[in-house]
Formats: sequence, C-alpha cells, structure tokens
Amino acid sequence: MPPPSAPPVFCIIHRKENAHEDPIYCCAWAKTAATESEASKEFIVTGGLDCLVKVWRLLSDKLELLHVLEGHTMSIVSVAVSPDGHTLASTSLDATMMIWELESGMLVHTMQTDAVDVWNVTFSPDGKYVATGSHTGNIVIYGIEKGKKECVLDTRGKFTCCVDWSADGEYMASGSVDGVVCILDVAQGKVVHSVEAHKSSVRSVCFSPSCKMLLTAGNDGTLKVYSVTSGSLQATLTGHSGWVLQGVYSGDGKRIASAGADGTVRVFTFDGQSLHNFHEHSEAATGVSFNKEGNKLISVSKDRSINIYQCT
Repeated sequence: MPPPSAPPVFCIIHRKENAHEDPIYCCAWAKTAATESEASKEFIVTGGLDCLVKVWRLLSDKLELLHVLEGHTMSIVSVAVSPDGHTLASTSLDATMMIWELESGMLVHTMQTDAVDVWNVTFSPDGKYVATGSHTGNIVIYGIEKGKKECVLDTRGKFTCCVDWSADGEYMASGSVDGVVCILDVAQGKVVHSVEAHKSSVRSVCFSPSCKMLLTAGNDGTLKVYSVTSGSLQATLTGHSGWVLQGVYSGDGKRIASAGADGTVRVFTFDGQSLHNFHEHSEAATGVSFNKEGNKLISVSKDRSINIYQCT
C-alpha cells in the first residue's frame, strides 16, 4: 500500500515592505528560458500609484530591484509580460501604453491613446501583439514590432475593464463595468458568448492553460468559472468579503488564486474548493500571479508590499 501523500503546504516565504512609495496596483511574474550559455531567470514586475514600473530579479526567493522604469505621468493600472519573458507592457491612467525590454529596461514604444482608452493589457501567445480594453467597449490590438494599432474587436458592450488572450490564440475574453463577460473568436473577430457574469464591474478575466475554462472576478465579491465552448457557468467561488480585484490560474491549471479588497489572498482548486486563505496584507490585495510551475505565488497590495508564498 503506497504511503499517504503529504498535505499541501501554504506559507509566506518572503515579504518586501515599502516596495513602492505608494499603493501597488498590479504585478506579473516572468521567466526566461534557459540557453546553452545562460540559466533561466525569473523576474517580478510591479506598478502603482507612484507612476513607476519596477522590475525585480528573483533570486533564492528574494527580490532585488533591477530597474525603475519612468515615463508614465499617472498611476500604473496594468503590467503584462510576453510568454518568452523578454518584453514588458505597462498601461496607465495617463492614456499611454509603453513597451519595454524587460532585462535591459529600455523603452521600445509609447502608444498614445484617447483618454482612459487603455486599462488592462495582455499579450498574444506568440508575443507579437498586445490587447487592451477601451472605454468604448472595444478590444484594441497593437503590434509590438511597430507599436501601431492593428485592429479593433467590438464586444458590443460598455467600458471594457479587463481582457485576456487564450494560450492557443483562438479566443479573447473581456469584462465590462456592467458585469458582462464576452468571449470572442479572434479569427472571426466576433463575440461567440456574452454572459451577465457579475452584479457589478468585472475586475479580471483569465483563461485556463487548457483554454477550456474562463475565470472571472468581480466587484460583487465572487469569482466564476465558465466553459469557453458553451459559455455555461461551471462554478462560483466565494469567500471574499469585498471586491475581488484579480483571479488567476496556476500554470498547470490545477489551482486558482485571487486577490481581494478585504486584504486576503485566497487559493482554490480548479473546481472551486477552498484550499487556503492568506491574511498577510494590512490593506487591499490588488494583484496576484503564479510562477510557471504553479508552486509559488506573489501578491501586491495597497499596503505597498510584495509577498511571495509557497503553495505546494
């Protein structure tokens, strides 16, 4: 008879206090692939009210500041890293999106848009494009090479707060201020499913690594899981006592993590069973991100800290 498996371990392994001078609003975890001459590298990217994007090198579960990226003139609202870990995108309330080389910190492009026309940002699976939501309800796609607008997808909805691109490149998802979530066929450029997912604003949308499920988070305090093919509700995740500001899948798709205005970071199974609640922030937890292996998690907060957790 095989020995029983060890129980899961959830604990905080590093806390970076005062990582920014003001509240931190967003984060991303990046990893570059190993080459013949160089080992893989891991980076944490954060952005906040101080108008700065910071790139941190992650070494032995400790954070070392690598770059402070300046250029935005208002709060950073979203950061994203290309799948290969080499390119960084940041968006701001100053209506600009900036593209950077992550390791060098060099600014590659600045895209000027209409007021509040860039919010959440996501990369295409091949890293050649970025997509953002728009106050008109559209999804706007930009090419990385030229830094120009390539196309616009109409969600037929209101202000698009959040977007995501499936790993197979076939679908995009958007969430709007009225609680509606749309799933779009990228090749056809049209909405295939539209659901009233939340009672108020949708804060984040995230495809599962298998591209079969879509996770949504909203101001109504819930996370929901929808089938991408049918648009049907598969699970509702509860526990937060306020807005859920972000929900993400682990790289293996087995776990879900969420950040809430109640200051908690919560970990669930892929089908919505609660695994652990972290209470390490003194103010709203505003962002979460798993590493590629799915055994570690970071969170950022209005309390200006970055936390790294073990989730094995």
